[in-house]
Amino acid sequence: MSTPLLEAFELIAHSRDLARRLEAAAAELAKRPGLKEEKAWLETGRARLAHAREGVGDLLDRALRLEELESMRGGRARELQGEVVDALERLQAGIAFAVSPRSPLIEALFFNVKLPVLRKLEREEFERAWREFEKRLASGYAKRMLADETYAVVTPALEQALEAYRIWQTAFETTPLDEADARALCEELVTTAHRIDQPSRQARLLAQAALLSMKDILDEHGLTPKPKRRGAPDPDTHPLLEQNPPEPPDANAPTPEEQAELEALRTTADTPAKPPKAPAPAEAAPAEAAPAEAAPAEAPPAEAPPRAKKRSGKS
Repeated sequence: MSTPLLEAFELIAHSRDLARRLEAAAAELAKRPGLKEEKAWLETGRARLAHAREGVGDLLDRALRLEELESMRGGRARELQGEVVDALERLQAGIAFAVSPRSPLIEALFFNVKLPVLRKLEREEFERAWREFEKRLASGYAKRMLADETYAVVTPALEQALEAYRIWQTAFETTPLDEADARALCEELVTTAHRIDQPSRQARLLAQAALLSMKDILDEHGLTPKPKRRGAPDPDTHPLLEQNPPEPPDANAPTPEEQAELEALRTTADTPAKPPKAPAPAEAAPAEAAPAEAAPAEAPPAEAPPRAKKRSGKS
């Protein structure tokens, strides 16, 4: 059953996703010649929503400590876990860019680590993987390399990864808030949702109006998503507003050739060594003959029938 707090949480979360989509839509529309008015509509909606969302910060993460929002913790924790892995991927790419895809530091920090797999791990497994990463990060070699000027460019990426993990941990905070703090947090959540509600709807409608002129082009190339349910699709929907945009390319990311080289290194590291051949088993000694089965005990002789008594008589 939906509650005012749950509705407020979902509205703020939706406005966050909508802001990302508007940024991607504006970038796509900027590639089209002309369309001056449409671009102005889209920019107006984007700016209106951005202004309404000022000061939101980590409100959603803090709100997860409210008992009424306990059901939202699992989903938010999964999102934050993905952000931790994103930060680790940027760190790995930064090291490859700063030095080389074959940098020994990559091997020291990420040996036998499959970053995509980390996204799917349960909480206990993810914590165990992170503790292993921290051990490698605290090694003498890693400290020496990261202190070198050559690796100075990866320091921000490392700090982002550490901060992302700290935020992920807050999703599991179970210490209850005192009554005054809980009341203040509830009020902040509801007030923020009311402030964002109308600008979110206006921004979405302005974006829909701006992108209508692109629908024919998108339909021609098969980019408009088909409705999942039977029935006519909403004529005002647009794929750039219904789907999260892909992550922007990282300037420090390795090239396809470098990425292939890294994958080859990982594959080599993951290949287990062949175990030594086991010695041939010694010839088994013939098994002792099993003792013959004991013959069944003889049945006792049948009791003889009683003899008939002689009759005494005179001959």
